[in-house]
Amino acid sequence: MSSNAKSEKISFKAALISSTFLIPGVSATNALLPNLQHSFPTVAKPLLQSFISLPALPQFIFLLLAPLFTRAIGKRNTILLGTGLWTISGILPIVLNDFYAILASRLILGASLGLIQPIGTAMISDYYSGNAKNTMLGIQSSVIGIAGSIFTYIIGALIADNWKHAFYIYLVGILVFFVTWLIIPNKRDTSNVPSDNKDHSSGRGRLGKDIIWWICLTLFFNLAQGGVGFEFNLAVVEQNVSDATGAANMMVVYSILGLITGLLFGLYMKVFRNLGGIVAGSLFFLGNLLVAITSSVLTYYIAVVLLGAGFGLFMPYMFASVNKHTTAQNSALATSATTAAASLGNFVAPYIYAFLAQIFGNNSSHFSFWFSSAFALLLVLGLIVLKVTDRKEAKLNIVTNC
Repeated sequence: MSSNAKSEKISFKAALISSTFLIPGVSATNALLPNLQHSFPTVAKPLLQSFISLPALPQFIFLLLAPLFTRAIGKRNTILLGTGLWTISGILPIVLNDFYAILASRLILGASLGLIQPIGTAMISDYYSGNAKNTMLGIQSSVIGIAGSIFTYIIGALIADNWKHAFYIYLVGILVFFVTWLIIPNKRDTSNVPSDNKDHSSGRGRLGKDIIWWICLTLFFNLAQGGVGFEFNLAVVEQNVSDATGAANMMVVYSILGLITGLLFGLYMKVFRNLGGIVAGSLFFLGNLLVAITSSVLTYYIAVVLLGAGFGLFMPYMFASVNKHTTAQNSALATSATTAAASLGNFVAPYIYAFLAQIFGNNSSHFSFWFSSAFALLLVLGLIVLKVTDRKEAKLNIVTNC
């Protein structure tokens, strides 16, 4: 069967997306912190919280190392390696009774995500182009949210009996492993790579200026994401807009909008085409700004709609644009570098916000949305500059060819 015919099969698409289902494997276990505190009462709170934060460090490192693995063993086998590590390290705490041993298993879990996340996205661009690729990237973005919701629900049910039972969710990695192994081929004939992935080649192991630009834009986006990520719920209560339950309900709306817009991303790109990134970034900027300048239930709900839509549209647009400016040979490197920038932005955002709050003499969560608005504005301006530059280069190429 030809690769084109295979890529149209639903089973192939599901297998290609399946590794994405594992990405929320760290964040979904946030609910275990109270149980860990009860089981390990002598462990300091900051160290206890590292159960969630610590995996980000090896994840960042292996995001950068992932291209080396793909060159050595291929993209499919890199996914298999990451999935195997994800499953084994995920279920290990079931039999571990030492907190430091559990933290060690979480380090391996973070490393596995560093291998899984960028390669899964790069493989989509290996097999799809145009609207088909946009649709797949949109579905991938939505699957992350869906998986997070499913994991959270299952964990809530499992910990009712014994908190260690929550780690049984990592057994889903076995299913992903075999689906990937049986359906996805390890070698890709690069002569048949979709045409929109052959442009802007910058060499096998190099990142062109367009990719460097996108790495910077991704960093700004994830710094802006810091507002809704760790300040929004506090701002809702702080401004007496609602209580903690009301804030949680607003975040549900945010998640739903992210899911819906992700699923509609292919249609969105048909309508907005090259302006898709600017529109998505603008929605995200307006959502942050609305929280910064207002304090009412209605405006906050409008804000989470804008934020959710902006997030759900920008993430797949970013990956589509990155892979459009690379080749099949270095798509893994470009995707890994961009994803690493996102991971770095998420990691440093709390510290940058705290630093800016100290400079401005205001550490309220509501005021923090001026910072997120500024980062979002830098994102939009960067997208406009990139758009103008691309247009100038296109005109120059036309003149040169004539």
